[in-house]
Amino acid sequence: MENKVRVTSLGIGMLGDMDATGIAEQISKGDITAREVLDCTRQRAEAVEPAINAIVASDFDGASAENSTTGVFAGVPTFIKDLVQVKGYATLQGCAGVPDRKAGKSEKVVRQIASTGCVIVGKSTTSEFGLLPSAETIRHGITRNPVNINYSTGGSSGGAAALVAAGVVPFAHAMDGGGSIRIPASCCGLVGLKPSRGRHVGSPSLGLPVDIVTNGIVSRTVRDTANYFAAIEKFRPHPKLPPIGHVTGPENRRLRIGMFTQSPAGIEAHADVSRTVLEAGRACEQLGHTVEYISNPYSDRILLDFLVYYSFLARMLVSFGRVAVHPRFDNRKVEPFTSGLASFFSRAMLHAPTSFKYLRGKLGKEYDALFAKYDVLLSPTLLEPVPELGYFAGHQPFVSLVMRLNNYVNFTIIQNATGAPAISLPMGKCANGLPVGPQFAARLGDDRTLLQLAFELEQAGAFVKH
Repeated sequence: MENKVRVTSLGIGMLGDMDATGIAEQISKGDITAREVLDCTRQRAEAVEPAINAIVASDFDGASAENSTTGVFAGVPTFIKDLVQVKGYATLQGCAGVPDRKAGKSEKVVRQIASTGCVIVGKSTTSEFGLLPSAETIRHGITRNPVNINYSTGGSSGGAAALVAAGVVPFAHAMDGGGSIRIPASCCGLVGLKPSRGRHVGSPSLGLPVDIVTNGIVSRTVRDTANYFAAIEKFRPHPKLPPIGHVTGPENRRLRIGMFTQSPAGIEAHADVSRTVLEAGRACEQLGHTVEYISNPYSDRILLDFLVYYSFLARMLVSFGRVAVHPRFDNRKVEPFTSGLASFFSRAMLHAPTSFKYLRGKLGKEYDALFAKYDVLLSPTLLEPVPELGYFAGHQPFVSLVMRLNNYVNFTIIQNATGAPAISLPMGKCANGLPVGPQFAARLGDDRTLLQLAFELEQAGAFVKH
């Protein structure tokens, strides 16, 4: 521990601050063994877990169950977010109403992740059903931000971000249904790419009115994120999306970037957040890209429409959880926010067809039209800085939490509805020392451009270490 509020394990063991690519290279060359890496990871987890509370369950002794002996990350330990079924682990989804019963098999996406060669050592914390942007639940307690343990990790992939930021593992699986890869990446000072819809096999929201959920990772380096997506693309290339391929650095093409700092409702981001976005824009200009400051191009109706859709998802979970979650699911034990969100759908039901139609249709056309003029859109990831713990706890009154969400999560939801890619990069710091990540977004299928730009900014020294 560096001070009273900072938690890190990077000084424990032989791995230092090596990323997953570096660790795998060392294993491949025989300089270290996979067992030594696993032992070091266990030591790090044991050292910081009491402070950050990011692990739902772990099994370092049986960790090779899902592991491949080949792959770009062969021998590198990682965690899977506890919204995904992994053989030998219960999938609790942060909910006290879900029984603790181990899964007999893994979802196919877990096999896709394991095809990178990584060693799955456990499951990481999340908000209940991934509905809130912080990993604080009645079921598992509070997951704390390693940069400052008095603050939120962001969410809902808060456990993943905490484990990576604390140095336990170099990357961890995350999922994004409203910003849940990009939000914790911004809050914990990490790289977080929400990929284009379809990059991973399957989707928890496939077959629903709007397919908003994507899998991905949070990492400490751009090359780990790039290598991860190159690897999972080999497992199953998407037949309709342009391939990402193996991105190893910037490209020569200069980009047209549209930059904005206001929410769809016209609210200016917090001064520290706006400053970070403007600095990111200047960094892009210094690299030769064209940056134009614009008004927020999205209609403010997105906030209500997305809330209506989220309330629909909550209603499905509460009403049909014994089918969708587990036969012994007890909906009486869900958190007040989940039950409040489900109840809200009863009042919003008449508006739902209009909301769903806009989210899956017109919004996508409006979004695509922006890329006739721009290659990339630069904005805040979040309207406000990292909140203190408790601000987004699920036991808070429903109306209060909805108001806070509308003043916090304004920029990430666009790409969930449209399926487009977006990445949060660790490029800023608030006055209190907490990270701020600007978001770079592209058209559907253009993940490669985001990774190339991220490489260029990282190599130019534009990232901020925390």
